[in-house]
Amino acid sequence: MNTSSSKKIWIIITLLILLILGGFGYWYFFMQNSSVSQIISAVTKPIFEPFGRTPTGNQPSQPNNEFTEPTSTSTTPLVVIPALRLLSDAPVGGYGASTTASTTAVRWIDRGRGNVYEARNNSLSITAISNTILPQTYSSLWNKNLTAFIGSLLESGAEKSTTVYTEIKPQVTSILAATGTASGAGTRAPFELKGKNLPPNIITYAISPKKDQIFMLINESGVAVGYVATFAGTSITRIFDTPVTQLTAEWPEESTIALTTNGAADQGGFLYFVSPKTGVWKKILGPVLGLSTKVSRDAKYVAASFSGSDRGIFMSIYSIATGKITDSPLRTLAEKCLWGSFYKNILYCGVPTQRDTASYPDDWYKGKVSFADSLWQMNITTEEVTSLSSLLEQADRPIDAINLQIDDRDDYLFFMNKNDLSLWSLDLVSTN
Repeated sequence: MNTSSSKKIWIIITLLILLILGGFGYWYFFMQNSSVSQIISAVTKPIFEPFGRTPTGNQPSQPNNEFTEPTSTSTTPLVVIPALRLLSDAPVGGYGASTTASTTAVRWIDRGRGNVYEARNNSLSITAISNTILPQTYSSLWNKNLTAFIGSLLESGAEKSTTVYTEIKPQVTSILAATGTASGAGTRAPFELKGKNLPPNIITYAISPKKDQIFMLINESGVAVGYVATFAGTSITRIFDTPVTQLTAEWPEESTIALTTNGAADQGGFLYFVSPKTGVWKKILGPVLGLSTKVSRDAKYVAASFSGSDRGIFMSIYSIATGKITDSPLRTLAEKCLWGSFYKNILYCGVPTQRDTASYPDDWYKGKVSFADSLWQMNITTEEVTSLSSLLEQADRPIDAINLQIDDRDDYLFFMNKNDLSLWSLDLVSTN
């Protein structure tokens, strides 16, 4: 091989080496960095919560007052909603929840002014539905579609409360007031409140499981008279009268209205079932000192709390079919509990982490004692007890849970804080 040929071969080999090194350098500095950035991008995307619960951003406003499904898919960035969520820091005068195939909404009334707000499970937005002035609304029960409510008002200086039926009606011209918090009272909202007064001197009331009827117990010259009517307070039917006027009512099952005498530590309380069609009474429990009750949604069980000899709180589960009484490990007031809607054998309760010696339930009613609760659930079939939330560790304040409600699928538990009347929700799927 001559010298000229050797030089050509070395030149070719050198060029090949340079090309290989150049290609490697391009891959290293450009292609690898691109792959790394893709990996970083992938691992820093928002993490999906269990069961497809990651929200899809702010949902569009609905064209009418009825809670319905969103009509379009949001393209805003995904946000993560906390399992324990503060819905309203301002005092609430009652609320209602409703569920469709994919969305759960809750609407509530501002206790001071009467504004109505809405929140959904898949958005952090709080929407002002109505800012009609309806002051001093301290309690409310809502229909199934959240388009109307029965509310109790206690105006300043008044000795007796007024009960009203109120519908949420579209305004002719309106501007949506949507904020991240329950504010915007000075902005015109898309709906207004229209209603009427219900009969005076209502002692207690309850709505049917389908939320299309109302039971009212009215004081008529010292006699408690029970009526059943449509949710709007029409087609009123008188079903019974009784000399007992100190009663609280709930309507857990279509054919059963539950009436419990007001609890007192030194008085024997009673629970009765009443037929909404015939008005016939049936004694279920009593006399029990300091009795407080919560009836399951199939009217087969009763969570009953009572005063102990040591001035403490005790609770038992009573089977109506068998008469069996089972002690509950959850020591709390029954009215701080709620039976499941879908899982009817599950009892959800706010349970005090520490209980002071007191006269229960009297001192709790009067505000002499308050609780810092944890949330628990109890399966009365298996007697399994599960902690849902310590509350105090997750919230920024002690929560004395009252007025518990749950959606139709038992996915979300809603409750108010007796200490400040704030409104909260707990995602049960992510906690279990």
